[in-house]
Parts: sequence; structure tokens; C-alpha cells
Amino acid sequence: MVSCSRCYLHRSIRVVNFVINAIGVAMIVYSLWLLKKWKDGVDELDLASPVPTPWFIYTCLGVGIVVCLSTLLGHSIANCISNSLLAVYIVSICSLLLVQAVIIVIVFYKTNWEMQISIYIDGNHEEFKNFVLFHVEMCRLISISVLVAQLIVALLAGILWAVGCEPNLHCSSSDPPNFTYSFLDDRTSSLSDCTRLPERSFQDHNIGQTLRNSFA
Repeated sequence: MVSCSRCYLHRSIRVVNFVINAIGVAMIVYSLWLLKKWKDGVDELDLASPVPTPWFIYTCLGVGIVVCLSTLLGHSIANCISNSLLAVYIVSICSLLLVQAVIIVIVFYKTNWEMQISIYIDGNHEEFKNFVLFHVEMCRLISISVLVAQLIVALLAGILWAVGCEPNLHCSSSDPPNFTYSFLDDRTSSLSDCTRLPERSFQDHNIGQTLRNSFA
């Protein structure tokens, strides 16, 4: 029962890592697109003073890159057979998540983006202002969702470390049927039966001949 649970944990970590990796790639593409839109919008403002650095975009981009790297490491860890290596992975990912959570709090909760953007964007560019504020919220939601998903991976890895990370052999691989052996075995048995058949017929013939001679 423990071995089967270990197999399910291995598969769960692989599936969750695959999903998070796809989300990380999407975050990188989304952040690059949003950065281009930000630069285009700022160029249209024609401001004398520089606008604040869009840390919410860089944070989303950085989280996407970190997610991709950590999930690639998670794929290799999911196949590991060493509890010590798994423990190092758990400590590393938890430290990384702590730093990631601190950055998210500073960028998205300690910074009032609406007030900062209102200083540089007037009512004539209300559409760009609403666009930026909307994507600030989107970046925050995406970053928090990915953080929660990474916490789930860390929790699964912790459970796997507790039960032991050696996968069950019958779940991970199964021996292919030996068709050659079974074919040769059947062929050998059939050949032996064929060789026995003339021998039995010859013995029966001798017995019958002896009985006829005795009665004669």
C-alpha cells in the first residue's frame, strides 16, 4: 500500500510540475507582451519626467522564469531515489518560495500603483491608465496562483520524503512477456509429443502381436 502511494506521489509531482511549467512559459510570454504595451503607451504620453519602473511586469516575468527553472528541477527530482537529494530540493524550493512571497508582497501590496500611475497619467489617457491597473491586478493574481501551486509541489515532495522516495518497481516498470520463451516452450512440448507418439504405437503393436501368438 505504501509503495502504491509512493507511485501516485511521483506521478502527481510530475503532472503538477508539467502544468506549472506551462503556466511559467505563458507568464513569460504575457510579461514580454505587457512590457511592449507599457513602452508603447509611455511613448504616447510624451512626459518630461520618467515614469516609474513597472516592477509588477518585471516581477511577473521573474516569477515565470523561476517557475520554469524550478519545475525542470522538479521533474528530475520526481525520478530521484535519494532521500537526501529530495530533502535538499525541499529546502531549496521552500527558500525560493519565501523570497518569492516577500517580493510579491512588496511589489503588489506595499506599492500603491494606482496613486503612482495617476501622478503621470492624466484624464486624457484614461484608457491607458485603466489598461495598466487591470494588468497590475492580473499580474498579482497570476503570481499568487503560481505561488500556491508551487507550495502544493513542495507539500507533495515533503510527503514523498516522509514515506520514502524509492518508487515501486511494479508501478514504474513491468517486465515484457517473453514470447520467444513461451513459443519455444510450446514448440518443444509439441515436438516431444510427436516423438512419443510413434514410440507408443510401436509398443502397442508389439503387445498385440504377442497376444495373437499366445492364442495361436
